[in-house]
Amino acid sequence: MHYTASALPLRRSMLSDETMSDLVADRIERALKRIEVAAATQAHAHNRLEERNALLRSRIESAIFELDALIAQERDAEHEPEPTGDEEDEA
Repeated sequence: MHYTASALPLRRSMLSDETMSDLVADRIERALKRIEVAAATQAHAHNRLEERNALLRSRIESAIFELDALIAQERDAEHEPEPTGDEEDEA
C-alpha cells in the first residue's frame, strides 16, 4: 500500500472573515501546516522503507541463487564416478 500526502483543501482564502477571526484562522493555518509536514515526513519514511526492503530482497535473492549453485555443484561432485586408476592403462 502506497500512501502519498495530498495538500489539504482548507486555506485562509476559504475562511470567511465574518465567521472566524484572524486569530482562529491563523491557528487553523498553522495546524494544517503541521499536519501537512507530518504527512510528508511519514510518506518519505515509508518510501525509504520500501526502497530498503526492495534492496534487501534483491540481496537475499542473489545470496539464495549463489547458495543453490554451490549446493548443485557439491551434489554434482558427489555423483561423479571416482577415478579407478584405469585411465593410465588406456593411454
